Amino acid sequence: MEYIKKKIASWEVKYGQIGLSGKDNILARELFKNYFGKTFTLSTFKGDFSDVNFNEKTLSSAVRLSCRGFFKQLAPNDIIYLIPKEDNLVIISNSEPDQKLEKNLEGSKRSKFSDKELLEIIAQLTKENQQLRDTNSSLFQYKERLEKYEGLDKIFNDEKFMETWLERNIHKAVPDLEIIERQPSIAWPKSGLRNRLDFFCLDRTTRELVIVENKVRHNRRTLETQYLSYKAWVHDNIDLINDKYKALNLNATINFKFVIITDTTDERLENICNHNNIALILIDGGVIFEEIVPY
Repeated sequence: MEYIKKKIASWEVKYGQIGLSGKDNILARELFKNYFGKTFTLSTFKGDFSDVNFNEKTLSSAVRLSCRGFFKQLAPNDIIYLIPKEDNLVIISNSEPDQKLEKNLEGSKRSKFSDKELLEIIAQLTKENQQLRDTNSSLFQYKERLEKYEGLDKIFNDEKFMETWLERNIHKAVPDLEIIERQPSIAWPKSGLRNRLDFFCLDRTTRELVIVENKVRHNRRTLETQYLSYKAWVHDNIDLINDKYKALNLNATINFKFVIITDTTDERLENICNHNNIALILIDGGVIFEEIVPY
């Protein structure tokens, strides 16, 4: 019996989903490939859950499985075993099956992978390792400030710190983005009101304007107002924007993209973003970025 052994992390309990990365990502894509693109029943030691699905497309380096009703009942460091059973059934057990997937792969079934596939797997793991090294190197410059926090969950409680980090790492959240101005000021001349945005960005593929707002937990109350305010301002100042960033070949339009990068999310925020075509990016400790609402 083939299966995957998984140790539960605290963020997985918090968000009601698990991530399978590295070696587990490769095994999951082989083991559960017939389940991708459809819903199925998840039979667990805490009950059955219907209409569950894998998300294998958000990140090539990870497979996600979301089931809040089940994973939120677990605790950090719990061990679970994911077992494909039938076309429409996946079992999650808290006890180890008789045979391990690793032994099967090392034994008679190793022939599943051709030499070319093995080289591709090695190349992908090497790439992931380098990406993690780059991320660690980038975070090291903030070592003194990071030491003031108790753990990864609190790294981005300071919104200005998160903004400073994103200024150098925005491409890790959305690869096509380039920051062209931090804290740009927008004005409403008749009322004398002024606002400051977090970032004006350029989509290097489309040359479109992208506005990025970063939000930490418990500080999202003004998002809807900000979005409507910025949308109205851009609509009235297209020529001014394009003229200011003419040297960058910016092509601002009233259909600009709005992106929210946050360290926590909920059903309300996700629905607002879905219905208004707002990209929502979840950041976990500066290491993992997940598109909750795609860019």
